[in-house]
Amino acid sequence: MLLPAYPIVTVDPHFSIWSKAERLTSDDTKQWYGQKKRIEGTVSVDADTYRFLGNGKETALFQVSEKIEPYVSTYTFENAAIRLKLTTWSPFLFCDLHLLSLPVAFLDTEVEVLDGKEHTISVKFTAFDELCYNNKKKQITKYTDSYENVRLVKMGCTKQTPLRDSGDEFSADWGYYAFMGGECTVCKEGISTKSRTVFGKGLTFNTVIGYDDVYSIEYFGEQLKGLWTEKFKSIDEGMKYCLDNKDEIFTKLMAQQEMILADSEKFGKDYQNILTAAARQVLAAHKLVRSSKGDLLYMSKECHSNGCINTVDVSYPAMPMYLIYTPELVKAMLVGIFEFASMPLWTADFAPHDIGRYPIANGQVYALNIHNHLLPHSYTYRKVYKSNKFGMYMPQFQMPVEECGNMILLTYAYYMVSKDIDFLKENSATLKKWADYLIMKGVVLDNQLCTDDFAGHSKKNVNLAIKAVMGIAAYSRIADILGEENTYMTKAKEYADELVSVCGKGLDFLPFSVDKKDSWSLKYNLVWDILFDFNLFDKAIYKAESEKYRIEMNTYGTPLDYRRTFTKTDWELWAACLDETQENIGLLSKCICDYLADTEDRNCFSDWVETKKPKQSGFDHRTVQAGLWMPVLFSKFGKF
Repeated sequence: MLLPAYPIVTVDPHFSIWSKAERLTSDDTKQWYGQKKRIEGTVSVDADTYRFLGNGKETALFQVSEKIEPYVSTYTFENAAIRLKLTTWSPFLFCDLHLLSLPVAFLDTEVEVLDGKEHTISVKFTAFDELCYNNKKKQITKYTDSYENVRLVKMGCTKQTPLRDSGDEFSADWGYYAFMGGECTVCKEGISTKSRTVFGKGLTFNTVIGYDDVYSIEYFGEQLKGLWTEKFKSIDEGMKYCLDNKDEIFTKLMAQQEMILADSEKFGKDYQNILTAAARQVLAAHKLVRSSKGDLLYMSKECHSNGCINTVDVSYPAMPMYLIYTPELVKAMLVGIFEFASMPLWTADFAPHDIGRYPIANGQVYALNIHNHLLPHSYTYRKVYKSNKFGMYMPQFQMPVEECGNMILLTYAYYMVSKDIDFLKENSATLKKWADYLIMKGVVLDNQLCTDDFAGHSKKNVNLAIKAVMGIAAYSRIADILGEENTYMTKAKEYADELVSVCGKGLDFLPFSVDKKDSWSLKYNLVWDILFDFNLFDKAIYKAESEKYRIEMNTYGTPLDYRRTFTKTDWELWAACLDETQENIGLLSKCICDYLADTEDRNCFSDWVETKKPKQSGFDHRTVQAGLWMPVLFSKFGKF
């Protein structure tokens, strides 16, 4: 499977290292956004040394093949004497959140002799100093150590200031990288680990690389460690556990992988391929911690966008995969937003957009006017939650209808799979306030942003109005569950009928905006009408929408709307689910696969791409690609 970038180490936003070349020896490994973060692999055969990972000085082994599976990558290299297989993976187990959050990755190698002779063989990995710092070189401390008689080697900036910086495309200047397994040593370039040298016809070498960030997230002034520290006292213990239990962990991971592939099989090989391309990226765009109140917090980073943390309209598209496999993580996406919305600062009747800028979750930064006199110069992004001046936000850059609808739908969807009624009770008053806000705004909306803010403001946006209708309907169900008499579903039906009426399209596809009768757009928000059996819109609309998407389809997909030729891959698959024949799922999956194979933009799986040429418009390494699981969610709900 051809990809624009190949996963090597995928753990979290600060430890996600990729090869942005089809052949692993053609380029240096890089952090997801492109900063050089070199991990090199070499194999020595008698007096000769060959390179199989990274762009070093040694002769490169020829890469014969690459096999990319959802959670495991296997690369095979050969020359006349040997065949080397490199397997990279992380313990991304949905059934064990402590392992899911553990910042380690396996680098497994097997060397097989091909020429029938016996050779002296060893394998070596080197992690370079630059892993430890951002753009500016820092003084690095390196040392060897041991844990339960197993050697390890570590390196990190001599001066440690955890959680000092925040932002989008940057690397942490704190924490410690480590190798365990093999002969671990300090070297001029960084740290390295080497297999024992053997004389014979092959060897197997398993090592783990880890990154202990010391503190992972700052949450309303509180510095939190990764969830994994509840199970392991140190990164040393976690790495040793992984080495000791490698076979068991790998067996569980392979079972999870088979489940992912089996769940998607009915939608075709192209669809399986795009899920495979997304599976590790979506997990590596999050960090899992627990607050002092005992709440799980699953903190997304809005990668290659604006670096926001816990963005509501990132959690919303990411919902399908997590609903299917780890619904507790959906709740963990919501907790921080509810908590911030209850603080004195947040006087709005609508939901927040985010709670900070990764890894600092100290209050919404989107729409923040840092030049406003209400936000003194001494204030930083770290102190937002301490303010009580809501006027520091620029109202034109809020997403009020978008985030209210998102939060209500996320909460109701979480309940549908978890039956966690306590969570509904805890947040019922806030949810009601947001539902009332949606009712107040109506369906002919003013000029405002939606999650597709990169496309600009829009007036009378029909798809956004659909989200409002879905949010009102979802709140009606929540009120029913809580035993509260309500008329919200009646209002949702009234608004759905009004929206169709003012569009003037009868039972044809709905326009992009109410007053542009010949416009069109992907109506991805309609999926909830089917999934949750709201039945607010006529099924003929789904058919007409689906036909329109086929008509407007270009080589690499159907545009987001009539204004431009770019699209969002996650929304395409949501909109495809309106087609009961499932034809659009197959067609659009092929378009996305073709983009991945044809693009010359060497970045992680972008969700914002052009449809007439294989070009990335922006965004990559984002967890929103978990939204590609929407067809599987439909299947799990018995809709396909």
